[in-house]
Amino acid sequence: MLSDQKITEQQKSRAMKGLEAIHKHGILHNDIWEENILINDIYLIDFGMVSWAGTKKKRKLFEYIV
Repeated sequence: MLSDQKITEQQKSRAMKGLEAIHKHGILHNDIWEENILINDIYLIDFGMVSWAGTKKKRKLFEYIV
């Protein structure tokens, strides 16, 4: 969890690249906060509030992320 550790510039960069990758596919996470970014190996988690870019509709896309 971010509040327990210092995040490096490389880890910040990897997290941003992950967000850019999902945005390229039109997916907006909508719930980025420190508990949803794991930094040892960067993973974006908790996609329960995703939406497609360009719409206001929230869609339940994934039951689980593994």
